[in-house]
This record gives sequence, structure tokens and C-alpha cells, in this order.
Amino acid sequence: QTDAASLQLDTLDAKIRMLREMERDYEGFSKAVRLVMQSAERGSLRGVHGPVSKLISVGEEYTTAIETALGAAMQQIVVDSEEDGKAAILMLKRADGGRATFLPLTGVKGQRMQPGEAAAMPGYVGIASELVSADARYAGVVENLLGRTIIAETLDQAIRMAKKMQSRVRIVTLDGQVMNVGGSMTGGSASKSAGVLSRANALQKLSDERGQLAQKTAQLRQRLSEAAASAAKTEFECSAVQSQLREAEDEVLRRTEEEKQTQMLLAAVQENLDGYEKELARMQSRNSGGAGQLTALEQLLSSAGQKLEALAAQEQSLEQQQLQLQDKAAVLARIATDTKLQAAANQAEQQSLEKSITQMEALREAMQGDRSQKERLIEDYRAQIVQTQQQISALQDELLQMEQETDTARQILRESVDARAQLEATRNQTEKQAQEKNQNILLMERESARLEQKKATGELEQKQLVDKLWDSYELTPSTAVSQKVEVESLAAAQRQITDLRRKISALGTPNLGAIEEFARVNERYEYLCMQRDDVTHAKSELEGIVKSITEQMTEIFVREFARINEYFGKTFVEMFGGGKGELVLEDASDPLECGIEIKVQPPGKQLKTITLLSGGEKAFVAIALYFAILKVRPTPFCMLDEIDAALDDRNVERFATYLRNLCDKTQFIVITHRRGTMEASDVLYGVTMQEQGISKILHLNLDDMQKELGITG
Repeated sequence: QTDAASLQLDTLDAKIRMLREMERDYEGFSKAVRLVMQSAERGSLRGVHGPVSKLISVGEEYTTAIETALGAAMQQIVVDSEEDGKAAILMLKRADGGRATFLPLTGVKGQRMQPGEAAAMPGYVGIASELVSADARYAGVVENLLGRTIIAETLDQAIRMAKKMQSRVRIVTLDGQVMNVGGSMTGGSASKSAGVLSRANALQKLSDERGQLAQKTAQLRQRLSEAAASAAKTEFECSAVQSQLREAEDEVLRRTEEEKQTQMLLAAVQENLDGYEKELARMQSRNSGGAGQLTALEQLLSSAGQKLEALAAQEQSLEQQQLQLQDKAAVLARIATDTKLQAAANQAEQQSLEKSITQMEALREAMQGDRSQKERLIEDYRAQIVQTQQQISALQDELLQMEQETDTARQILRESVDARAQLEATRNQTEKQAQEKNQNILLMERESARLEQKKATGELEQKQLVDKLWDSYELTPSTAVSQKVEVESLAAAQRQITDLRRKISALGTPNLGAIEEFARVNERYEYLCMQRDDVTHAKSELEGIVKSITEQMTEIFVREFARINEYFGKTFVEMFGGGKGELVLEDASDPLECGIEIKVQPPGKQLKTITLLSGGEKAFVAIALYFAILKVRPTPFCMLDEIDAALDDRNVERFATYLRNLCDKTQFIVITHRRGTMEASDVLYGVTMQEQGISKILHLNLDDMQKELGITG
């Protein structure tokens, strides 16, 4: 559990560092804003306070609305006076750094509007400037930018407010939809965590979350330490109880051995007693022996009986001691069992606590993510309930009014039915008269159509004659009347017409617009000549420019190629530990178009071209060439993706050693699977998937690990 918390803490630290670097580098701001702020940080500009977004703080629930309300004004820069703004503008002009807007504190005055009727309407949140926190000296700037903008909860409520206020103010919803002055609307999807205000809030939220996680991690470590101490104490008690149990078992064994010896001694005495009794019986049966001997034997028998009684008493005492030791051993065994059970219970409780903490963490993260959305839904539902209740009341009033209107309409309907009956009789009579009139109209329309058709036919024939008159003789009807002559014979007139037409055809087609056409063609000819001269002049200029650029490119290429060749030779020797490497142009007279040949001679081998080398040697030569280019044009940052995949272990070590020599000018990120490269790196990042579908990032700082393990070198 503590390892997971530590890993999560490292992840939060990485996110916080990334956001702080973005804040420090003014990521998301325009080039002009970054240039002004960097100059101010260096001391080149005075009186610069920063962009508006850096000078205000907004609650997370209002971030989207304030970002939308500010828009491009978030990147406007606050300065002390007009002179400071003028100096910054001159600096941007000199550096060709773009354009920026400046807000002088001495010149910007703000004015906050009065919400009026909008404050009492559902969904009203407040004036935008009231929802922003800033230093008192920036109050004028905040009021100037946000003092005439109202924040509403939803778009429907914003529309009602805009209608109520006749679209005289700007209204922005919490999700970034806008009702502009004049009635226009702006909206759509808004990217979360994309603005600088969202980034600042995210940074603050991550910092708070890190503090809570650090505190929780400390508590977990303390609880783990306490559990470890408790387990150690329990283990110590178990060891003590087991030691006492072993001593009791040893005592039981010793007492058991003593009991066995006593029983053996008692058996020997009993055997002697039996012998004496047999001897006495034998002597009595023989009736031989003296009274003194009999008395002595009786005394000996009495002494043996007393000794037997003493041994029996001693045996009973030993049995009691054995029972006491067995009871004590049983008590110690119970204590040991209880102690083991308590240790197992403590361990189970510890595991249960860790599992509960994990479940609570997952539940807290899930609830934290859904909480804001559910609160918004609750507020929306409440607003909808209020709106629905208002609509129900209005509908009930309308229903009563409609019932009254229905009664009135029914009365009117009854009167209308009576009037309709009278009108129906009148309509029938009128329809009969209309049918007779329609029959007459139909007959008249047919006659009119026939006359219209006849008129159209006459007009068409007249038009054809007029067109023929113009096409054939270029005469209008009025001029034709003036030239009218009497024809005596139609056949003679037709022959004369044919003869005249033949003579006209023999003349050919005259070009009456030749003069105008010549002027037009001549004008176009002069224009095209001018265009041709301009194109020819531009072509010569472009050829000169291309020639100049080509010469400069050739000069730069040859110079840089020589530098790369020089560094390639040195890098090749350093990486291969000897040998020789060079770059050769196939056609030195045309360096921009010719190919480049790579000739190398590894230590102990003959001079070869790169195509004759093995795969690993080709890769190592390519790496040497890449490092030579980096020496000519060092970059602050470089990413290498499995560049060492084709190298053997020895060349991987050479590559890693040489790579560390370049780290003073360039920061490298290397994607690799080779152990030698990993060992030479400063920091390792790995991605693992302990659970299906859930990736975790592992982070290992080798320098810190060396310090912690006490490894030098």
C-alpha cells in the first residue's frame, strides 16, 4: 500500500513539475507575451506586472465561464503606466515580436454594472468581476474586463435573461456559451483544462491533492511502523513463551526420568521384600534357626517396609509435582497459542486495513470525479422543477381562461348555426344563378381562346415577314413602305432579284469593323509586349537570385560538410578506438547534386565503403556520423529511439560512454532495451501493466539510488 502511495506521489510530482514548467515558460501565451515577460524577468522592461490570467484566481466551477468571458483579454499585459506600455511596444517593434495589448493601471478605469432584474431571475450566478479574486490594485482592470458581463448557469436561463434585459449586456454560462450584446449567440464545445486559468487551477488542485496524499502516505507509513512494532513485540512474546514452554518440557522430562528411577528402585525393594518373605517362609518351614535370627529378620523386614513406605510417599510427591508441571505446561501452551492467534489477528487486521484503505481510495477518486457533475445535475433539476412549477401555474391559469372562452365560443357557435341555416338557403339559390353565369362565361372563354389563337397566328406571320424583310434587304416596315414600287410582272421581278443576289455574292463579305478591330488588337499587342518584357526582366532577376542563393548554399554546404567530415573522423576514432573515417563527395564540382560516399577503416581492417560493412558496423558508423552532426550543430534536446538495437554489448558500452560525454550541451531521452545504455543513464522511466488495461509509470533516479546505496563512481 505504501509503495502504491509512493508511486502515485511520484506521478503527482511529475505532473506538478510539468505544469510549473509550462507556467514558467508561459506555454499557451502568444510570442509577444512571452517576449515581454522574459524581458521583464531579465530586467530589460520595468513596470510589467504580468498577463491578466496570472494576476487573478478563479474558483474551479467558474473557470470555463471566466475564460470564455475574458477570451483574448487573458493574454493582455498589466503595466504601471502608459510609458511602461510604450516601452514594451517599442521593444516588440524592434524585435519583430508580434503584437500585444497593454493595460496601464494609471489609465484603465473599470465600472461595474447593476444586474437589475437579472439578479432575481433563476440561474443568475453573479457579475463576472465578483467571481474573480485579485489584488486590490488590479480592481480597475478586473472591472474593466469583466464588470459588464453576467454569469448564468445554463443557456436557457441566459436566453431568458437576455430577452428580459433586451440584449443590452453580455451573458456567459458556466459551460462557456455566450449571449452577446445585440442578441447574437456564441457557443459549442469547450476544451477542458486547455486555458491558462484551467492550468493554474489544475496546478493548485494537484498541489492540494499531493499534500493530502503525502499526509495519507505518512499516516500509512506510521501505521505500518506501528503494526511492524506490534508484530515484533508479539513475536518477542511468542519467543519468550516458547522458551518457557521448552523449560517446562525439560522439567517434565527430568521429573519423568526421576519417576522412572524411583519406580525401578521401588521394584528392586519389592523384589528384595519378596525374597525376604520367601526366606522367612522357608526358614519357618524348616523350623531351624534361632529366635535371634528370627528377630533380626523381622527387624530387617520392618526396616524394608518403612523404606518402602518412604519411597511410596516420595513417589506420590513426585506425581503431584509432575501434575503441577503438566498444568503449568498446558497454561504456557495456551498462552503461546493465544499469542500466535493474536499475532495472526493483528496481521489479518493489518491486511484488512490496507485493503479497506485501497477501496476507500478508489471510492474517493470515483466520488470526487462524479461529485461536481452530480451537483450540477442537482442544481439543473432544481431549476427545472421551479421552472416546471411556474409553467404548471401558468397552464392552470390559461386553462381557466380557455374554459371561459370555450363557454363564450359555444354561445357564439349556437348563434352561428342559426345564421348558417339561413345562409345555406341563400347559398343554394346563389349557386344556381352562379352555374348559369359560369355556363355563359365558359362559352365566352372558348370564343376568346379561338380569337387569341387567330391573333397569335397573324402576329407570328407578321414577325416572319418583318424578319425576312430585314434579313434579306435590311429594311424596316416603315422604310420598305417608302421604297415600295409597282411590279408589272412577278416573273421578271424574281429574275432581277436573282441577278442582284449573284452580283452581291461576287463582291464577298465586307469587314465593316476592321478599324475598330485593328485598334483593339494593337492595344492588346502592346499590352502583351509589355507583359513579356516584365516577365523577361523578372526571369533574369530570379535567375540572378537563384544563382546567388545556389552559390551561397554551395559555400555553406562545402564549409559545413568539411566541418562534419572533420568531426566525423575524430568521432569515429574515439568511438571505434582507432581506425579512420571520412566523408567523400562523388563530384566535388557539383556538391549540391552529387552523392556522398562514406569511407571507413575500422581498427585492424582494410579501408571499405559503408556498404561492405556488417549490420552492427553500419549502425555504429551511422551513430558516429550522427554524433559528428550534433557537434557541428548542438541541440538542447534530443530523442533517440532504439538507436543501439543493432549493436553488440561492447559497442553498446562505447555508445553509452560517448553519449554521456555529450550530455553537457544536450539533454538526451533514449528509448532502449539494452542494459548497457540503461546503466549509463541518469534517470530510468518504465511502463508496466500490473492490472489488465491499466498502465503505470515506474521512475528510478540512478544518482539518488547510488547515494542511498553508498555506491561511488
